[in-house]
Amino acid sequence: MRFPRSSFQPPARTAGRADREGRDGLRALVGITSIVILAGGFLSGCRIEPLAPTAELSPTLTPTAEQPLSSLLPTLDEVTPETPAPTATLTPMITRPAAAVARIFYDALDDNSSGWTLRKTEVGSAAFANGWLVFTVGAPYTSLSSTLPKDFPSDIYIEVTAQTILCGAGVDTFGIIFRNQGDHSYRFAVTCRGRLRMERYAGNTLEGATAWQDTLGLLQGAPATNQIGVLLQGTTFRFFVNGAEVFSNHDPVSASGGVGLFVESEKSQMLSVGFDNLAVYSVASSPGS
Repeated sequence: MRFPRSSFQPPARTAGRADREGRDGLRALVGITSIVILAGGFLSGCRIEPLAPTAELSPTLTPTAEQPLSSLLPTLDEVTPETPAPTATLTPMITRPAAAVARIFYDALDDNSSGWTLRKTEVGSAAFANGWLVFTVGAPYTSLSSTLPKDFPSDIYIEVTAQTILCGAGVDTFGIIFRNQGDHSYRFAVTCRGRLRMERYAGNTLEGATAWQDTLGLLQGAPATNQIGVLLQGTTFRFFVNGAEVFSNHDPVSASGGVGLFVESEKSQMLSVGFDNLAVYSVASSPGS
């Protein structure tokens, strides 16, 4: 189907209106152009400097003075410490035999006022030092003795404090000489390892000895301090360590004589023993004597 052509037409633009629109467009173009020129001039007067790279700043650590740990703890009021009370210590009570009646001789062994026979050889010496009579030998199988220049009654009790200073692991011995008559004498021999025996000498030769006796009452090794003693009643000899009787024996050869001290090394290269506070007591007669 074909429609009929419309008779409606848009109105024609008049000449006056067209002129006004042309003038308005021109003014708008001129204004925009002026703005652009002014902006360009303003920007040309501004100098844009490039930004220099900023150096990276590392944090600076200020060292802090070291503070003692005590400064970080809460402050406490000062308390005056109490003085500790002395601790009670047990001192062994060393008692002598009841048969020992009265002391008849005493030597503190501080010096040689009693006239001890002192010897000094290439391998050993006996000398007073620091309040002790000290025997020192520096070779194996060496014996050294010292005796008092007097005789004592046959029935006596002899005691002395002995301190081992240097002592070997072998049968190094020390002890008391009793009923010394020169050609015959007896010895109460004690080892540093806590063994004991009685020895009989003819001159400087060992003539006989009892079997070794073990005891727990002797402080062993070195340094160690012990009190040793021998009670003589007739032909009966009773031997003591730190106040306790450890064994006894009988022998009729010598009835009386002098008193002395000795040390004897076996395999040790060095043996040293000090003696202190030697005392001799009279002894009460035994029943039936």
